[in-house]
Amino acid sequence: MTARATPRWFLWLYAGWLFGLFAYFIPGPTWNPVSRFDLTRSLVERGTVVIDELADDTGDKAFSGGHWYSDKAPLPAVAAVPVYAVLHALDRRVGARPEHHAIGPAAEPEKRVVVNATFRRDLYACSLVTAGAAGAAIGVMLFALLRRWTHPLAALFGSLAVTLGTPAFPYATSFYGHVPAAACLLGGYLAVTPGPDLAPVSLARVRLGGAALAAAVGCEYITMFPAAVLVVSTLVAAGRARALTTCRDLLLGALLPVAVVGLVHTACYGAPWRTGYSHIASAQFAAGHAKGLLGIELPHLDALFGLIVGARRGLVYVAPVTAMLAAWWITSLPHASWPSRAAAWSALALLAANAGYYMWWGGAAAGPRHLVPGMAFLALGAPAVYGQTAARRVGVVLATASALNMLAMTAVGIEAPEQANVLGWVWGKLWNGELAAIPGSSNLGMVIGLPRAGSLGPVLAWALVGLRILWRSASRLEAQQAT
Repeated sequence: MTARATPRWFLWLYAGWLFGLFAYFIPGPTWNPVSRFDLTRSLVERGTVVIDELADDTGDKAFSGGHWYSDKAPLPAVAAVPVYAVLHALDRRVGARPEHHAIGPAAEPEKRVVVNATFRRDLYACSLVTAGAAGAAIGVMLFALLRRWTHPLAALFGSLAVTLGTPAFPYATSFYGHVPAAACLLGGYLAVTPGPDLAPVSLARVRLGGAALAAAVGCEYITMFPAAVLVVSTLVAAGRARALTTCRDLLLGALLPVAVVGLVHTACYGAPWRTGYSHIASAQFAAGHAKGLLGIELPHLDALFGLIVGARRGLVYVAPVTAMLAAWWITSLPHASWPSRAAAWSALALLAANAGYYMWWGGAAAGPRHLVPGMAFLALGAPAVYGQTAARRVGVVLATASALNMLAMTAVGIEAPEQANVLGWVWGKLWNGELAAIPGSSNLGMVIGLPRAGSLGPVLAWALVGLRILWRSASRLEAQQAT
């Protein structure tokens, strides 16, 4: 049975189950997601990219030409426009609108902001249609990718280990750009790389890949590095005979997302290549982003250590399954085809860029958030892990521990203090019953009246029952393949 033979009902079941997990958590109105929400609101409510009337609800903003703008890569905010337009029309009919009240100090009113129920609901909806939907798409695409080389249970294990056992989980619950960027980067990789037979991909797929890779950069600028690696790998693999045609179709595919991003940049800062980071409001952030390319220089060893194993943000520290996936993947690379090697170089490019970023730890964050777009590629180590009985058992234990860490982070709040031991902070809060510790955040259990300490009951039930159904379904698919 090939990836194309996987029944659609299974893929929809898997996507729906993942989306239900992400939708259970209601994000708090913190600076990063609110900055995007402000742009979405301004586009719908006023038909402009200017956020002057909303700018005191976030510190993540840029000032140019006498006006305030969101400093974030714009595509997630643009993608949320249709849903927010519907919500805005419904709000107007009942006389409601998102409102906030900045009560911080006069110099920095955004230090403390209180929002109303409509604001929280609309921000939640924008999170769902961008990060939530992208998180579910990552799970399905990873399953399809792994089915190119392995059987259904191994593919499901690898997909789950990355989707729920890494910071992709918490960031799929809030209006950040990391998970949409990850979905676009993975989608672009799937489009431009062939299956095990290494047959040339169609030009239509190349165009789709170009669009997805460009969209990834439009969601998070730092993905320009792994996207560039995938583009170069695709051109090299095409050979001299098809390189020019492949380059043309990659560019044709990239036109629409590049045009959208360029129009927003031009409207805000006067040129398509200028970003909000060149006009950022915070003096501290402005000084950092003035270094190198968008604040990125050559990688630093202390940053590499902190990103991989450090207690503040280390990926292996918060998600130990990634160490095993990476180790088994690396050992298989000498005998791997060019798509696997391209994925490895892409992930390394993102790691190097993050390690060269002036704020490599990502501020208040749940683990190394800037690495989220490249975490999907770690799933390529799953077939090797799952193919050995002893390694499989250890892998399942590590994946379970990682997923529990991610669930705890999501339940408590994905903005862990900058200097904190991230797991110490999260599990300490959880032990004290301090779920939804970020002001304005919540979960559906609390919404229906469950006590804060017991509000994870429904999502745990959803997770366990859904996992059992999916695993049994994958087992049946595997049995059908064997016969």
